[in-house]
Amino acid sequence: WDGAFNGFLWGGLVRLFLTENFIWSINSITHVYGCRLFNTNEQSTNNIWLAIPTLGEAWHNNHHAFPHSAKFGLKWWQVDLGYWVIFTLKAVGLAWDIKVPTAGMIEFKKSA
Repeated sequence: WDGAFNGFLWGGLVRLFLTENFIWSINSITHVYGCRLFNTNEQSTNNIWLAIPTLGEAWHNNHHAFPHSAKFGLKWWQVDLGYWVIFTLKAVGLAWDIKVPTAGMIEFKKSA
């Protein structure tokens, strides 16, 4: 029973606890702490400290500026591992019609 208990504890409860906390921390933290590249209709920010453990989801202001984009890391230094997963899926034919803002769209949104 020791193996079943440890599997349930670490593979179940602890995994779910950590995953859910990372997910909900995006909305809690990135609407309070961080910087804003774009003027959006809410208080979303980009938070570099959460970007790596959340695979790029913490570029939250970018997400609100371009909600249909698969790519949240819009600057060269904004790590966005989630986008590279999608890019790889596209390369092997498992994803298509991927939306990514152009440089012109990004500049226009910055000036708006």
